[in-house]
Amino acid sequence: MLIWLKKQGIAFDNLLVCMENTGIYHRSLVDFLQKEKVFAWVENPVTIKWSLGLARGKTDKMDAQKICLYAFRNQDKAKAYSAKDQSIQKVSHLLAARERLIKVRKMLLAPIEELKEMGLKEEEKMSRKACKQTLAALDKEIKAINIDLENLVQQEGELQASYHYIRSVEHVGPITALQLLVYTHGFERFDSGKKLACYAGIAPFAYQSGNSIRGRTQVHSMANKTLKTSLHMCALSAIRQGGELKNYFDRKVKEGKNKMSIINAIRNKILQRVYACVKAQRLYVRYQPN
Repeated sequence: MLIWLKKQGIAFDNLLVCMENTGIYHRSLVDFLQKEKVFAWVENPVTIKWSLGLARGKTDKMDAQKICLYAFRNQDKAKAYSAKDQSIQKVSHLLAARERLIKVRKMLLAPIEELKEMGLKEEEKMSRKACKQTLAALDKEIKAINIDLENLVQQEGELQASYHYIRSVEHVGPITALQLLVYTHGFERFDSGKKLACYAGIAPFAYQSGNSIRGRTQVHSMANKTLKTSLHMCALSAIRQGGELKNYFDRKVKEGKNKMSIINAIRNKILQRVYACVKAQRLYVRYQPN
């Protein structure tokens, strides 16, 4: 198509090509478009799907028409694929590889732990011995990926700065910090902390209508579950280690609040602190009351 346009003498300066983010499958096309100086816009497929309302059926032709319609209606939101996206993509691939290794490790350890809980010591010993070398190799590979991730962030100046701002917030670990960088595209994907909280599935919403429907305030099921789990672990770490957020948790429990609601509030506090620090480009400073 581009070759045909070039033969027709059409300049690529005013050309916009929109496509869905397909993981690794769009990368070659984006590289080609960038070489040809074409504005390449890679959009989240869920954003395109939900922006066009209810749809029935699915074909490649229908999908192409939907992407075209979305791009036409939202030209003002178009964002060119940048070199920074490539750096984030590298981090994303390493995180995905790390997650796969962890899942394999859990699959091997789960039945061994079950044997241990049931008191079947001999069977547990046999199973652990059979998996010993594999588990050791998995641990070694996970550690190697952790080092590669750290080195990759250190090589990218802009990512390194944002990473340090995130890590300055108490109870946020290195993997959670990297996940935040990847899922927010370097904190350029969301223009407010509230939108990021919605994406992570930790923003509470009211469920009521008139006088007949008065459901309790709760989070929505549509969320990035991986990021939500990581933030949950950050909140639990804050409660275990004590300090300001632990005191907040204890105070709310005494007030009769639901524990999961309090934990969600702590997740939100941590995330909002991270967002504020990255956007202000400063390290987190703990509030010290007089």
